[in-house]
Parts: sequence; structure tokens; C-alpha cells
Amino acid sequence: MIEMPEKKAQGINGKMRAAHIGLRTTDYEGTIQWYTEKLGFRTLKKWTVGDLQLAFLAPANDDNFWIEVLSSATASTQQDLSQSIISGFQHFCLEVENVEETLAVLRDRGVKVLREPFDVPLIGKRCGFVADLHGNVIEFAANI
Repeated sequence: MIEMPEKKAQGINGKMRAAHIGLRTTDYEGTIQWYTEKLGFRTLKKWTVGDLQLAFLAPANDDNFWIEVLSSATASTQQDLSQSIISGFQHFCLEVENVEETLAVLRDRGVKVLREPFDVPLIGKRCGFVADLHGNVIEFAANI
């Protein structure tokens, strides 16, 4: 378990909190369907600005963290998978009560498990990883 230092009320950092991540995709409806059917996310809002389709999704029981799905009709549908990501987001993490149970449910739903549960004692977490329909990595973590 990581011991949290006291929160700081002053300055800009005292007002920041995580709100959402942006997930760019060439399959707008397929991405929304995958997150709602496989992970139980809720669709909060869908809208369009020009040729850009957007949607906010939130986990089943959390109103504080969202995924913003973005898709442009002019975006290339081909992704060069031979190019590794050298900067940018590698994964995002969702906290759960039990990693094994979560991965078992997701496996039954056809979700690809990338790494079976393992402990990280230095941070007091048990973690496991899956991939979404586009290969984006999602971590699930629970306290140990």
C-alpha cells in the first residue's frame, strides 16, 4: 500500500483531479459497444463537432472518471502496428475489489487477458492486464 502524503490545498495542484482520458479510434460505435458490453461502462453523452464524433463513457459505479471516445471520418483506418509507442499513454488503470474475479468475468466475455494477476508488494497492489478491441492496454488493480 502506498502511504499518501497530506493533500495540499494551496495552488493549482490543490484543485486538480483526474477527470478523463481521451481514446482515439477509427471504430466509434464498436469502441463504445466494447466498453459498455465488456466492461459495463455507461454512455453519458454522444455528440458531433464537424466530422468528429465524441462520447463520454463512465464505469458502472464511478461518476468521477470518464473515457472520452473520439473518432474522425477523415482519420486513417490503417494503424501501423510495427511502430511501437515511444511516448504517450501506455495504459490506464481501473481499481477493482478482486483482480482474479474481474479477469474471469472478462475472459468469459471474450476479452483478451494480456497478463494474469500478479502482486506488486512495493505499492501494495495486485494487478492484471487486458486489451480492448483495438489493443489498448487496461490494468485492473486491487489492494493486497
